Amino acid sequence: MKQAFLHSVFLFVALCSFGQKPIVILEVEPKEAEVGEMLTITVRANVQGEIDVDLPSGFIHGYEIMNGMNQEIDYNTGKVINYFYLSQNGAMPKAGTFKFGPAYVKKGNKVYRSNTVTVTIRKENTAPVTNGNEITAKQLRQPAFGIIEKSKSVIYEGEPLILNAKVYSIFDPSHLEDYQEYKLDGALDKHDITTSSRITVREEKIKRNTYYAFEHDKKVIFPIGTGKFTIEPFKLMLRRGIEGVPITSSSTAIEVKPLPGNAPKDFIGGVGQFTVTSSIDQTKLKQGDVFTLIVEVSGYGNLQNISEPKLNLPKGFVVYGDAIVKEDIAFGSRGAEGKITYEYNIQVTKYGDLVFPETTLSFFDPIKEKYVQISTQTTTLSVQKNAGFKISDNSTTTLVESKGQDIFPFKTSGEFSTEHNSIVHSPVFWVGVTVPVLCGLFLGLFWRKREENEVHVVKKQEKQQAKVGIQNVFSEAENALMNQDYTNYYGLIEKGLQRSMGLYLRNDDSIILSKSTILEELRLKNVEAAKITALQQLFTSCEEARYGFGITPENRDALIISAKQISQSILKA
Repeated sequence: MKQAFLHSVFLFVALCSFGQKPIVILEVEPKEAEVGEMLTITVRANVQGEIDVDLPSGFIHGYEIMNGMNQEIDYNTGKVINYFYLSQNGAMPKAGTFKFGPAYVKKGNKVYRSNTVTVTIRKENTAPVTNGNEITAKQLRQPAFGIIEKSKSVIYEGEPLILNAKVYSIFDPSHLEDYQEYKLDGALDKHDITTSSRITVREEKIKRNTYYAFEHDKKVIFPIGTGKFTIEPFKLMLRRGIEGVPITSSSTAIEVKPLPGNAPKDFIGGVGQFTVTSSIDQTKLKQGDVFTLIVEVSGYGNLQNISEPKLNLPKGFVVYGDAIVKEDIAFGSRGAEGKITYEYNIQVTKYGDLVFPETTLSFFDPIKEKYVQISTQTTTLSVQKNAGFKISDNSTTTLVESKGQDIFPFKTSGEFSTEHNSIVHSPVFWVGVTVPVLCGLFLGLFWRKREENEVHVVKKQEKQQAKVGIQNVFSEAENALMNQDYTNYYGLIEKGLQRSMGLYLRNDDSIILSKSTILEELRLKNVEAAKITALQQLFTSCEEARYGFGITPENRDALIISAKQISQSILKA
């Protein structure tokens, strides 16, 4: 079947081939390939004209087109021949032996014919698979496609999983639009770990073919529960200038295995790699003194979900109150990484040279696939006797006995009745009963109200701090604008808006919601339509400007003003 392959007119200003014998050459490389592998088809001719090529049925045209002129010397005659060439790539969707050509060059009312080329197409081998990130032959036949990259296909419960959207294309993309993120079924704890708002395009080889590839929307997730989970595809529009290719990625799946059932008693729920250290603020004390114990758990994995280590204290040590917990955690490619510090106040009630015991804890190592126990060092304390310190011991009960008399003597019915009437019906009895009850009730209400006020104050302070953090993001955007770092400027505006909406919708500015989720939930909260429209326009303007669409300096400078206004307006609602 004859198909229009390349339809073009060579335009030349200088040297032509007048007086030379017409030459038309068809070349195809490689001559042996796999299904979906890119072929380069080149027509070279020393005459100008319109070009057609007979191509096999089903041939898929690529996007790369090249043309130009080169010179070759005919060593038999010593003449210089000017060749004008035009080439394009493409692929065959099925295996077999196929004939390419001939190619035809039409000049005026004359047509010049080329040779033919036979190409062998083999069945495809499975594309390289890394951690279950499969690329199919069908995808390789498309001008652009997407996959969901994952760090592992099988993980243990609690083990972090890294996901990101990855896009391949045979053309150099200019920007993307309308991104809809991938979704994982079931409950999970997820965190965005994309370090930059910029998208970096790199060249990658697949089956000897070169593709333009980039990563987007990188997250670390912690699935809750065990079993098989499906990750639904992401969608986007990939642009090459004004041309667009819609992409729906392939879906993928992961399996979450339960942890082994022989967990040690000191297991803290950690899955990953952890260490533990401890320190005591003083080792020379007096009986009755209170010292501070610091236990620090550091490492990476699901650090944010571990439980507090258990202290195994011998007699002579008493813990006062709950531990003060401080977290320093960041989310990255190894999950939650950092440290958690537990601060205990402990009283020593014995004297002498006392050994403060080690603190042990266990975690699950997914690489070794077993539980690992770690511990701190023991510490020797020198405690002086304190004659003025008394050990309270409420466990001892002293019984008073009387010879020849029961502790609780039996009473006759008459005695019981008389005692009952005399006490229960007396005003003193009721005053003695009701006053403590009422006092307890009022004190309970008082403390409850006080605790509620304290919680309210803390939440108000946290919300105020979050607002300050959001304002700092907008300030960074203003600085980026002043420094003409426009890409960072647009990204910071988007970040400030997303943090604002996270605070409004989830009471947590660290939760970064997708733009589609933000707009949908604002509508459910009956936020004014004008505010939602303004916010949507801001997101669109930033995204278009960041990915290549032009924007006037006036509109660019006004973005930060609009972003701060819409943020404050919605947060006050």
